[in-house]
Order: sequence, then C-alpha cells, then structure tokens
Amino acid sequence: MHVKTLILGGGLTGLSTAYHLERLGQTDYLVTEREAAPGGLCASRTVSGFTFDYSGHLLHLHTPYGKKLVKKLLKTNLARVKREAWIYTGAARVPFPFQANLFALPPARRQACVDGLLQAAARPKKEPKNFEEWCLNAFGPGVYEQFMRPYNTKLWGRAPKELTCDWCGPFVPLPAPQEIIKSARKPAKKAYGYNAYFYYPKTGGCGALVNALAERVKNLRLSAPVTRVNLKKKTAVVGGETVSFDRLVNTLPLPEFLRLLEGEAALKKLADKLVHTSVAVYNLAVKGGPGKPFSWIYCPDEQDPFYRVGLQSSFSPYNAPKNTSSFYIELPGDTPHTKAAEKRIWKALVQKGIISKYDEVLFSFWQTLPYAYAVYDKHRSRAVRQALGALAGRGCLCAGRYGRWEYSFMESSLLQGLETAEKLV
Repeated sequence: MHVKTLILGGGLTGLSTAYHLERLGQTDYLVTEREAAPGGLCASRTVSGFTFDYSGHLLHLHTPYGKKLVKKLLKTNLARVKREAWIYTGAARVPFPFQANLFALPPARRQACVDGLLQAAARPKKEPKNFEEWCLNAFGPGVYEQFMRPYNTKLWGRAPKELTCDWCGPFVPLPAPQEIIKSARKPAKKAYGYNAYFYYPKTGGCGALVNALAERVKNLRLSAPVTRVNLKKKTAVVGGETVSFDRLVNTLPLPEFLRLLEGEAALKKLADKLVHTSVAVYNLAVKGGPGKPFSWIYCPDEQDPFYRVGLQSSFSPYNAPKNTSSFYIELPGDTPHTKAAEKRIWKALVQKGIISKYDEVLFSFWQTLPYAYAVYDKHRSRAVRQALGALAGRGCLCAGRYGRWEYSFMESSLLQGLETAEKLV
C-alpha cells in the first residue's frame, strides 16, 4: 500500500499528529502501533476495580491550546488536582521542593544547607559544565549532598557530574537565595514548580486521554510493529507488509528507530551515542488508606530501594474501590521482580509510614518501562542534533519525548503533534 504520510508510533504524539492532520484536511496517512492498543506508555490498566497507569502520568497544562485540546477531548471527564508532594529523608518529612522548605529538616542539616548556600553566593559564578556544578552554583553543597546528588543519582542511574544541565530548567525549581534562606525559618507560602497543580481524568486513568484521541483517528493500525525503514526508497515494513510513503513521521525512541534504517551506517552509529534509563514499577493495592495522604514522595536515601512512590488512588477517587489505596513504586530498571525485592519494598514502605504493617495487601504486580528517561550526557545534544538534521533532510520528521530524545511533558507531546502536522501541510 501507499500513503502520503506514514506515522510510526501510536502514542500521544503520533495520535496527535494524525488528529491535527485530519483537522487540516489531510486524510491520506497511516499510524502504526506495535501493541494491540494505542497509547504506548500513556496507557492504563484495570485490575480488580483498580486503575493503574504505566507509572505516574499527569497532565501539566501550561498553554491555552493545550488546555483547550484536552478539555475538548475529555469534556467533563477531567479534574484539577492540587499537588501534595514530599521528600522523605532520614526521619524528616520535607514538603516539595526540598530547597524551598528547609524548615522541615533537623537543625544541623538545615544549617548545613544555609551555610552551603551562603558559600555558593560568595563564590564567583562560572558557567556550569554539568548538572553537579549547576546545583552547587544554585544551592550550595548542603542541598546538593542532602537531596540533589542522591536523588538524581537514583533517577538517572549515574552521578550528576556525568549529566549536562540543559534539561533542568523547567524541571528543577529555582527559588531565589533569599527565599531559600527564609525557608529555613518558616514554610514557603509560594507553590514552586511546574506541577503545583495538575489535571487528571476522573475515570479511566491517563489512558482515557489516549482513547479519546484514538477515537478521532481513522487510519490507525494496531499490532503492526515496524521492522525495517528505507528512507531512500521511502518504504517501511510494517506488520510484515511493505508500505511506501511520501513523508515519514517518527515518534519511536530515536535510537531504536535509527537501528531500523537500511543503508544508513552513519545514522546507525549515532544510535550508540544515545543512552536511556529504564524503570521497574511495582504496583500495589491495599485495603485501607496511606498513613498520611500525598500525591507522590521522593526518596533520596541510599538504603531505600525505590526513588519515588506515587499514590495512584489520590489522583481520582475512581482509581480504586472505596476504603482501599493503590500505589506505584518506581525503582531502577534492573531491579529483579522477586519476592525478596517485594519484601524489601514493603519493609521500607512500612518503615516510612507510607503503609502500615497491619494493612492487607490485596494484590501487586510489576511493570517494566524499557524507555523511561533519555539521559542528558555529554554525547546527547550533538548526536540528537546530527540525527534529527539528517533525518529531516531525508523527508523524516521526529516528534515527541522519545522521537526527539528529550525530557518533556505530556502536553509537549500533544503540541508537537500539532506542530508536526502544520509542518507537513
């Protein structure tokens, strides 16, 4: 078969591209998805009356069009939720963000953070070469050693000095030095960060958004993995069938896509420069509620096996039956899915007061997210720039968190779909 536009990947970005193509009068397209359902990682699973996402997927809407589109798709099935996020470190329970709530730390740790910030302020500022230097410039050694270094080492699977700092602008709240010092005396009144409030479907989990979008996309082929792509011949093998195209849109993970290319040795080599982390998610349903309500908790301490715990049932009352709670626990991707690992997780959850030893575990299950975060190491920026430039010159546009190999929001995926459709038209 032949299509004018072939879109690889039926996740949020691919579906958004197709949706906006149709709105712009272009119907000669095909979206291919290797799974039996659309959505990719932006999907939800229902088990015994509980709704679980593929880890935490929340809508952070910051643009007028993003809000308009999501409200149009979900109509009344949408709620605005206030963030209740914490950092559990040692015996301290610190509101998020750590650097704006030093009052919650024990006196010695609090003073170390203030002293470190004053030291940083007194030093001449240099352009940071990596994330470690960025943190030390912004917060000083106290905040860096107590939270930024251990948490980000867990999240990224490498030391902060091995990461660049070109990802952290929207994601790491940056209070003014005087605000940080003031926070050592009393709680901050200001809500910091891009996620102080977020949107979430009332029913159906984050998958409700994908399903609403997929219903408006006519030419979607499921269970159709892409196995080969030839940019010179403008063909792709999809679900065992050869499809020819005029233009190509890739939303698959960039290194995975580059390795599918035929006759593109230089581009395939770039795939080796693109590194990612994977995440193991342990989902847990219990009878009863959490010790204290929350949205999610960051756990930087090395002895804790997980780095973040989310309360799935807090996002919507329909995510779990009455008098029950559901959690998603995020761990490094190489965590073994064993009973021993589960016991270690339960012990840490009880120790932190997130669940009680008297809570009845109803069921649990594991998920693996093979592509979680594109790692911003020293190779990423140049390799991505070279790959995207070369692909665009061959008639292939890349879009989305994984297609562009970046750290971004769900809203960005929707907007990049619009942007890509407009470029194609």
